[in-house]
Amino acid sequence: EEETTMIHDSDFFNVLSDETRRRMLALLMMEEELSVCELCFAVDCAQPKVSRHLAKMRQSKLLSVRRDGVWMYYRVNPQLPAWAFKIVQQMTQAGECAQLLVRDRNRLAAMPDRPVRDQHQVYATASVTPLQSRLPGAPIEAGVRIVR
Repeated sequence: EEETTMIHDSDFFNVLSDETRRRMLALLMMEEELSVCELCFAVDCAQPKVSRHLAKMRQSKLLSVRRDGVWMYYRVNPQLPAWAFKIVQQMTQAGECAQLLVRDRNRLAAMPDRPVRDQHQVYATASVTPLQSRLPGAPIEAGVRIVR
């Protein structure tokens, strides 16, 4: 059985109460892993604000982080309990969050000088399979599809 992280539901729902944090979580669900600068560019927020949100999400155990030289890369915690993962997954696929995700992913795709990372390194540091493999294969609302 897969080991999961103990997460308090009050901390979890507090994280989801903020639109910027929901947008960042949705991006991380779709992109696997992003740096602070990528998140800043995608959600069009200043670095100090994004860093405060990331710190709150790490403290609440929703995110994990890895360092690669000067870069810090964030991802949805691969040990997130199934109930929490399902909620974040549904949030990513539905409603306003899905519409914002399309805009944020388009902005991210247009980012100049985006940091380059070795995909092998990304997966080698994950303690379980990539999150996208846990998502259903059906297309997501608002024109977003998961690429395998």
